[in-house]
Amino acid sequence: ACAERPLVLLRSDITEAFFRGNGGQYELVLSPWRAFFARQHLAAREMRATELASLTEPAVLILPSTVALSDEERAAIRARLAAGWSVLGTWALGVRDGQGQWSGYGFIGELFGARVAAQVPGPVDQHFLLPYGETPITSRLTAGKRIYLLPTPEPLLRVRTTNGAARYGDWMRETSSPGALLAGAAFDEREGARRAYLGFIETSWGGAQADIDQLLLGTLDWLAHKPLLVKGAWPFPHQAALLIEMDTEDKFENSVRFAAQLERYGLRGTFYSVTSEAARFPGVVKRLASRHEIAYHADVHDGFAKLAPARQDARMKAMIKQMSQLIPEVKAAGGFRAPLELYDDTTERLLRANGLRHHAASPDARDDALPGLSHAEKGVPPEQALVVLPRTWLDDMNLLRTGKLATDSAQNMLGTSLEDTLASRGFGLLSLHTQSFYAGGPLERAMPAFLARVAKERGRLWSACGEVLTRWWRQREAVTIATTEEAGGLRIALDAARPVRDLQLILLPPGAATPQVETNGTSARLERLDEFRWAIVLPELAAGATELHVKF
Repeated sequence: ACAERPLVLLRSDITEAFFRGNGGQYELVLSPWRAFFARQHLAAREMRATELASLTEPAVLILPSTVALSDEERAAIRARLAAGWSVLGTWALGVRDGQGQWSGYGFIGELFGARVAAQVPGPVDQHFLLPYGETPITSRLTAGKRIYLLPTPEPLLRVRTTNGAARYGDWMRETSSPGALLAGAAFDEREGARRAYLGFIETSWGGAQADIDQLLLGTLDWLAHKPLLVKGAWPFPHQAALLIEMDTEDKFENSVRFAAQLERYGLRGTFYSVTSEAARFPGVVKRLASRHEIAYHADVHDGFAKLAPARQDARMKAMIKQMSQLIPEVKAAGGFRAPLELYDDTTERLLRANGLRHHAASPDARDDALPGLSHAEKGVPPEQALVVLPRTWLDDMNLLRTGKLATDSAQNMLGTSLEDTLASRGFGLLSLHTQSFYAGGPLERAMPAFLARVAKERGRLWSACGEVLTRWWRQREAVTIATTEEAGGLRIALDAARPVRDLQLILLPPGAATPQVETNGTSARLERLDEFRWAIVLPELAAGATELHVKF
């Protein structure tokens, strides 16, 4: 169960009359809630605004697409917030008055601190809700997970807010169209009341009901003032991560131009190299390896998908043999990126069998915007598993195919992608190609401003090479966490299969009081992240069991 606080679904006669008078059915927005409560075994009561004051204890009030609200209904909602209730609202609530006349989006702004950007309808193919990681209302979801919303006649509402929790996007998570980065979900806490807003109507839920359920449960958890704890995606103090890589193939020597730009801003990149090309430029490989990570882009620029296992294995062994003649320690090259992003489960199994540790994979490798362990083999412990780093950003080839490989388009794509990764606390993978990085070209001209921004964000953004990211993700996956509520606090049980450095546990306290952590002999400490979130930082987590207690 989510909460001790009662759940109350507002039933508005004014909204019901408005739907009926316009050929709609109010039941279509109420029935998804009833089904959700039944699935999750949650007790909820439906009440009219005039009945709300009969509840003496604070509750969680749900306003389900209550499009039309009378002055009396609005006053009753305000009174409940003043009495310490929490509120969850969906879609176009309160945009019409008691007579069904248009009154604007002001009530959404008043309740949730979210200003609807009505002039930005968004592209028609943006049917995915993309949650941000580690927010108060997305504690049960991972950053950037594609949650498919069923298309409906009712538009998705985008809002301007300082507390976004998700945005809408297409399957590729495109970022540069007008309004793409505006929030589709928001939260707030002020005047003693917690508030959450979802900008889409209930009839869209059926496209990914299990994920929507997790969003609703996490939102109700927070609104009910439950203490919440989430394993942070990144080592403290980082809030997001970025891999900058180059597919080093045709025009191999252009890689030096890119490496020099990275070095100017103190950044390290990963160069996935076609070894038959690399063999022609041993001096370039040596130059790159002195400051950056060298990894594999196969023996020749042909894909691996659907090739016989023996053929795939032979190609991997050939590329490793070629690389061993180019760098002093061939085992240092632990990453792979398939040419044309063409690979299959056999590829990932054989990568691990051949001693490789990570795979910079295609956008469909994962539904969220985070690394993960390969699904090609079951039961492999994290310290031995192949780590999959999905390409989460558009690349220069996407721009080229759409006729947008110009400096301004590239700068827009790079800047908005970075903004999105930071907002979502996710993983960005920027892939560039040597043949696009020619002298005076649009990519070469666009890159310095972008790299300067990456360097400037160094406190929040972890710009790391593939091997470092792989090592971290294996450590993170080796830790399991269980929490138990106890009187006035939270008990946290950690079990680590190996020592882990700089793990952060994201804590969402039940109230405004500063939490206290009992360290039990560990080096754990509390760091405030923002007005809603704290981090329990563990600089050195030992292998085995560790227990922490947090008091509120």
